[in-house]
Amino acid sequence: MYIRDRGAEMPNFTMKDVNDKEHTLEKYRGKVVVLDFCSHECPWSRGADPHLAALVKEYAEKGVVFLGIDSHHQTTTDEIKKYAEEKGLTHPILKDVNNEYADEVGAKVTPEIFVIDKEGKLRYHGAFDNRSKPEKRGSEFYTKMAIDAVLAGQDPEPQQVKAWGCTIKRVSK
Repeated sequence: MYIRDRGAEMPNFTMKDVNDKEHTLEKYRGKVVVLDFCSHECPWSRGADPHLAALVKEYAEKGVVFLGIDSHHQTTTDEIKKYAEEKGLTHPILKDVNNEYADEVGAKVTPEIFVIDKEGKLRYHGAFDNRSKPEKRGSEFYTKMAIDAVLAGQDPEPQQVKAWGCTIKRVSK
């Protein structure tokens, strides 16, 4: 099942973060949630991380929940935890074992963003911003614009932008 249509309800998940704490999407119902499919092995994802961390700080008081999701099949939680600590990432990063949730929602690359409204519906899907190089921030801040629109009760514009980055390394099935 691919969740590509804005307004579609995002499927629930149960995943553990790098500290072995369990998270579900349902737990965050009533809050705006930003899912960031990420990988510390991907230069595009690493390039977006400092800007994502700034958004986490900026929206903390507004109750926006940020969750990283690492779906690369060979990445260990210890590796993810070490990277997050080194880079000062404070939001939970979940391990998507066997890339099941990525498969369910159709996430293909890292970083790939899903902004979900308080009712659990997808409002934005795609690129973090419009950068042309991994380390150079773009000039159009799609994720921030989507969060602001959803918080204001409006439809994000754009609602979908093709995500760029490294492909998610999946398990062989």
